[in-house]
Amino acid sequence: MQTEVQEERKESHTGLILVLIIAIVLVIGAFGYLMGARYYATHFPRNTTINGIDASNKTAENVKLALNNSVQTYVLTIQERDGVKETMIASDAGMTYQDDGEVDALLAGYNPYAWLFDCLSEDRHTVPALVQIDEDTARASIALLNCFNPVLVTSPEDACLVVDGGDYYIREEVYGNQLDEDKTVALLLEALSSGQTSVNLDTEGCYLEPAVTSDDETLQAQMAQLDVLLGAEITFDFEDDRIEVVNAEVIASWLVQDEDGNYSLDSDLVYDWVKTQLAYQYDTFGLTHTFTTTGGSTITLTGGDYGWCIARQDTTDKLIAAVENGEVTDMDPEYQYTAKSRGENDIGDTYVEISISQQKVWCYKDGALVVETDCVTGNPNKGNGTPSGSVWAIDAKKSPAVLGTLDTMGYASPVNYWMPFTGNVGLHDADGWRSSYGDEIYLTNGSHGCVNLPLSAAKLIYNAVEIGTAVIVYD
Repeated sequence: MQTEVQEERKESHTGLILVLIIAIVLVIGAFGYLMGARYYATHFPRNTTINGIDASNKTAENVKLALNNSVQTYVLTIQERDGVKETMIASDAGMTYQDDGEVDALLAGYNPYAWLFDCLSEDRHTVPALVQIDEDTARASIALLNCFNPVLVTSPEDACLVVDGGDYYIREEVYGNQLDEDKTVALLLEALSSGQTSVNLDTEGCYLEPAVTSDDETLQAQMAQLDVLLGAEITFDFEDDRIEVVNAEVIASWLVQDEDGNYSLDSDLVYDWVKTQLAYQYDTFGLTHTFTTTGGSTITLTGGDYGWCIARQDTTDKLIAAVENGEVTDMDPEYQYTAKSRGENDIGDTYVEISISQQKVWCYKDGALVVETDCVTGNPNKGNGTPSGSVWAIDAKKSPAVLGTLDTMGYASPVNYWMPFTGNVGLHDADGWRSSYGDEIYLTNGSHGCVNLPLSAAKLIYNAVEIGTAVIVYD
């Protein structure tokens, strides 16, 4: 019995001790919790970050001190075009930390009696308006950045067509690195004011860009125009290795652009080329001719109405049309007057040669002498001398014909073969009233200016020549 009582007393004693221990633990725990509450009433909980700074177990003042220190070590990285980077630090912007009560307000927002739960979670905060800059200082520092240095800045350039002689190509645009100054300064001031640590000027659209790029539709259309115009090649062949080629280099000198940038040919420039490069060089009409006589003498003949004469406007129009169509072809000029040969000797191998002093006529056809005959030319003593010293062209052929009229000229002479070559002066038979030719008959009984021939010779000449055949008369 005594043993049972003792056991009961022992168990009661043990329970009392256990209760006492629990009570002590609770008191200690409560005291510790209250002390924690008292501590976290002035400290941030663990796992708290403000503006990237670890604020765990720090007072508001300590956090503000750390924030102030972070301002002093602040660096803004400016990423520029082509991988270039520059930096600005706090002193460049006159940057200072401003306590606006936000940190204290954050701390006051915590319940100190919930500190244990707060320490088990993670809080990250961003506090605004912690930094103030001196705008004048910042602007002055921004102006000193390399990205604003004129020596280092390349302006943007539009893509454009370049025509260099016969070569033409699209010169690609240049993007350069010139900034929109107002936009860039505003962006950097905002980055500094808000405490950003990095800003990319390219992605923010701060650079001036070319207005026209190489894929521009208008530019491509102009390129297509040049492909046609400068792709043309027109060849003029005047024989005897005398060739004029209108190629891309020549055509390029004729190009003009309208207000919309479209290419065309300046007709005045084309006309001037036809005049100077073709007409001036290859026209022979009425100009000097060098001729070797049957007797072997070389004489110079001027004037007359024989030779080539390019129709300048018609040739210009024809040439422009061919170039505008991009043609690659041989072309003959349009002519106002033509000769029988296009070579340097435009008289050719078929012609009539008349010597006043020898009173001789020779007729050649394809280089072969078909007629050599005496003649009677105009009487110079009566002012009717046959025109000489030039080259003319046979203007007409008529068989038979009547020369003159009794009413107007006092004579009407029927002939079998009439070949005028300058005005009313021509070659014709005169057997109807002459029985002899040659010698000095022309000085006393010469014609009114025509070249009188025996009938047989006139017939041969008439059959050998064409309208346009050269007649060379010399004294």
